[in-house]
Amino acid sequence: MKITLFISLLSTFIQMKITAQVKWQLNKDTVVAWHYADGDEFNTQTLNTNKWKYWYGWGRSIFSNREQAYYTDGLNHELKDGCLNLFAKRERLEKRTIDWLEDTASLYRGETNFGQNKRVFEYSSGMIQSHEKFKYGYFEIKFKMPEEKGYWPAFWLYGGEEIDWMELKTEKKNAIHVGRHSPKPEENRMRNYIRKKTWGDWVYFKGNLSCEWNIVSGEWTPEYLKYYLNGECIAYSKLSLNTEKVLCANLAVPGNNGPFKPGPKPNIKRSGDFTIDYIRIWSNDPKTKNINTANTFENHGHSKIGKTKLKSKTRFLYGKKKIHANEGLTVTLLPLKNNQFELQVLGKKIPSTSHYSILDSDKAFIYTEGLKFGSSIIDLNTYTGNSFELKINYLEQTVTHKLDKN
Repeated sequence: MKITLFISLLSTFIQMKITAQVKWQLNKDTVVAWHYADGDEFNTQTLNTNKWKYWYGWGRSIFSNREQAYYTDGLNHELKDGCLNLFAKRERLEKRTIDWLEDTASLYRGETNFGQNKRVFEYSSGMIQSHEKFKYGYFEIKFKMPEEKGYWPAFWLYGGEEIDWMELKTEKKNAIHVGRHSPKPEENRMRNYIRKKTWGDWVYFKGNLSCEWNIVSGEWTPEYLKYYLNGECIAYSKLSLNTEKVLCANLAVPGNNGPFKPGPKPNIKRSGDFTIDYIRIWSNDPKTKNINTANTFENHGHSKIGKTKLKSKTRFLYGKKKIHANEGLTVTLLPLKNNQFELQVLGKKIPSTSHYSILDSDKAFIYTEGLKFGSSIIDLNTYTGNSFELKINYLEQTVTHKLDKN
């Protein structure tokens, strides 16, 4: 992919020479282009096991968290209407926590003995973990969490180091727990006013994670981590994490004496679904091999996204205001079937002057519309040309991108 970039005091102009999946961060004085690297739209009838595992690879549960569920090989996974549903069931299973260890092996973390490898699990549940490892990028999940209380959905990266883009507790419809864990203990504790505490906490906002579609995203660079909800930055951590990591999404069942307690009430026999519309991974390396999967992206009617608003901004999680002074919108363009494109716009505030235009090959305007929060469909079926140009205007930034009819 060839990228031409011109920067001046007044404008930024990006032109891409081929049609592809692309995401732009339109900041107040810069444009960052992200290129589709990997992901899953979950449009198939069965899970792609060349891409995903059904368990962590090193265990069927995180025993040191005192979790109650055993992650099954696809029995707690359902693909339907372009979504992956993960669910937990209350059922008694006698299984090995770590497949390759003997039944009577003891499970240790540090010097603490967590009991025997083969044990009774009170629940089954579903998770996915990528075979591929990632290093840096932009990671996003579009989802709805279960209504029932007591469950612990999560979306995170792990590889010795850990980045928790989101951990949820289904009792909290308007809160996301963000976190990250370095193998260096001194990097995990930061000063919060007069005392030090482990970085990470609940972020509260106006919105509902069960009733509406929401998008949680994470930006991982060599210098920092940024956490986003529907395009609004909700947390920032200046930390260098540089180990390759696998990507996980799971529905944990916490114990009543461990993290994210309590678990669900015993009378709940099956959780609602942790419904995942898609998971996408983007790279800002222009040499990224762009996967031309136009037929993979489909409009399933999941376009409406919850309108959320951050309630509080603590310096401990959010950082200084100047860190966020440049932030603007995130705009994603995806090719669909039948000469259609999806334009997704996320962000805290969209200026009324921001708009996009479709131009023909002679640079003549076909139509212009204001940028709107959420997803819009660009339909080129009624136009006779074979190629068009998308032009986006945001404040002093201008982005153009070629669209080819399929």
